[in-house]
Amino acid sequence: MKGVPERLAALLWPRRCPFCDRVLPKDAFMGCICRECLSEIKRLTHEPPRLPDTEHEFYAVSGAASAFYYSDGVRHAILRCKEHGHPWYAQEFADMMAVMVFGAEASGYMSGTPVYHAPGGLLPYTVIVPVPPRRRGGGRMPYLLARRLSRILGIPLSCPLHTTREMKPQKGLDLAGRLQNTKDAYACRSGTDLSGARVLLVDDIITTGSTVSACALALLQGGAVSVFAVSVAAKEELPPEKRVPKQQQPQEKQSK
Repeated sequence: MKGVPERLAALLWPRRCPFCDRVLPKDAFMGCICRECLSEIKRLTHEPPRLPDTEHEFYAVSGAASAFYYSDGVRHAILRCKEHGHPWYAQEFADMMAVMVFGAEASGYMSGTPVYHAPGGLLPYTVIVPVPPRRRGGGRMPYLLARRLSRILGIPLSCPLHTTREMKPQKGLDLAGRLQNTKDAYACRSGTDLSGARVLLVDDIITTGSTVSACALALLQGGAVSVFAVSVAAKEELPPEKRVPKQQQPQEKQSK
């Protein structure tokens, strides 16, 4: 019976909200967000998911999309997943990406999997590719996201990319530094044939767009005809309506 293994697994290893680490209740939103976190997560939703070119320095990619803004609770949750020993939250993030970016139907039960119906019955991509770690022993979050999305979207997973050299951490580099840091730093493995492929490239965070663009260039050189990038979150300036109002300063006591 479909879904039974997932339900049994949920009894042994209950799924948790990636934003607060609480065990998810049966009425969890989209099957992966607890009600206590819902208002904060809706505030940080990237609407629409398509990323504006004006906020990023894209090249080689045909476009990009993210489910969230990389800020506040979303930022903390992603760091918990990729750096602080909670990699299993990639499953929840991938489920949210499937629903919020690709329009999949959220699971009807807490331990289920979103259901994706390809528009017109035709899959928009032929292969899903994760961004590889920039350094040996680096995080596996892009791979875990891509593996789950492959299952939901019904698109084969492939890992043809590798790094050609050691790179500095992108954090702390300005735009020019990020572009130089990733230039010619990715390539497809020998024997890779992506002829005619429409690639969905998966990363955890898109900041300037330099990493996904460098990866996309390598994929195009490997034969792909187009590369679209998707991530959990994008680093952009929050729109005014999504910012947390500053707390009012306490009024000074009136002098007697």
